[in-house]
Amino acid sequence: MSEYQSTKSTIDAVPKPLVENSNGAALYGLLQQLNTSQFWTAEQLAKGQLQQLKNLLSYVILHSPYYKNQFSDLDVNSLDLALFTKLPVLSRSSLQANNDSIDCTVVPAAHGKVTESMTSGSTGAPVELRATGLTATIWNAINMREHIWHKRDATQTSASIRWSANQTGMAPEGTHFNDWGSPINQFYQTGRSHYLNSGSDISAQIKWLQQLQPSYLMTHPSNLRALIDESLRRDIELPPFKEVRCVGENVTAQLRQTVRSQLNSSLVDFYSSEETGYVALQCPLLDHYHVQSESVIVEIVRDDGSACNLHEPGRILITSLRNYATPLIRYEIGDYGEFGEPCDCGRGLPVLSRINGRVRNMLHLPSGNKSWPNFGFRKMMEITPLRQFQVVQHELEKIELKLVVDEKLSPQQEAQVKKILCDNLGYPFTVNISYHSFLARSSGGKFEDFISLIEHG
Repeated sequence: MSEYQSTKSTIDAVPKPLVENSNGAALYGLLQQLNTSQFWTAEQLAKGQLQQLKNLLSYVILHSPYYKNQFSDLDVNSLDLALFTKLPVLSRSSLQANNDSIDCTVVPAAHGKVTESMTSGSTGAPVELRATGLTATIWNAINMREHIWHKRDATQTSASIRWSANQTGMAPEGTHFNDWGSPINQFYQTGRSHYLNSGSDISAQIKWLQQLQPSYLMTHPSNLRALIDESLRRDIELPPFKEVRCVGENVTAQLRQTVRSQLNSSLVDFYSSEETGYVALQCPLLDHYHVQSESVIVEIVRDDGSACNLHEPGRILITSLRNYATPLIRYEIGDYGEFGEPCDCGRGLPVLSRINGRVRNMLHLPSGNKSWPNFGFRKMMEITPLRQFQVVQHELEKIELKLVVDEKLSPQQEAQVKKILCDNLGYPFTVNISYHSFLARSSGGKFEDFISLIEHG
């Protein structure tokens, strides 16, 4: 029996595994439960999360030296979700400093094999993590949920253009596979899939896509924007994608609109992290995100730790309910986001209306205000083609605009570009333009179009 009782029938069919085995059976059972739980009420979700949370806390107090010390006075039996929000926040620096003592010394045998990994750390602060067979199964189940939600035609061809540090899959060939891979190939006879390293030149990426003509494309938002800009600059067409999926970076409303208008396609995004797995999936009907409450608790809090109101940006805290190897409880992942109203689609899963990005991506204004910046680069493209750009705030009133262009801008063009940037940032910054042959991604493969080097208080 599930921890909850459903009050609404499901609408999405769960496919049966192609081959009967223990892995397929476990995944199928979990998918059936997820297909029901997406329609639980907020009260049902809270009740089930609280029970999972109590199980987790009871376990880590016994088996994690760090949490045994942190929660030594905690009465788990009397805990409710309101008291839970008073527990200490786990920062990334605390996770690093206490990496070994946070890990549980023993993991339940039923959770399967323990694996180790290390996050890339976009801020240059990697951490070591452990996961289990259970967390892998949950990852695969939510991955399949995302496919089901968006009703993909798995018989078609898919292509992925993503970054890899080892330079595999470079143009012109890339790497090719007979199917879409796990977990979807456990449920469907799929078409072929193809991979190209996003470190390949944009022109080579376009040629590769034109040759393959895939129905589905997955890539980084910054790479997608570069593909569209280059195709417009050269007046050539990208393939008629059924859908473009984005990964690894923040998606803007402007990019969604560009995909609709220029590609006549839809853009689908999801929110995940190496530390916690899937956090939220884009709604199949709307552009916002549904928290995957069956596996995580998401909080959005102000700097003083109090809960934010709807549509009020705040710090995202995540509790992973199923990882008993490296337990992360009220973990401050470093992103900002906003909760939204319940969704009209009927799913009871909480809504993230915006995922604003990392604190280091916030613009600091001399007034003391902070915001996520808009740049006006579409207007800049009317002045000169930009192959790549990045804005860096070095000081409170000083901005560097890094450009990759075919030809250096004239003084008049530079002045126009600076004005557009300042108008969109909302302040007359001193802007220095620098020219580059290429702007590199972070060690984790992400590209940040804005970075603030000002100390964040």
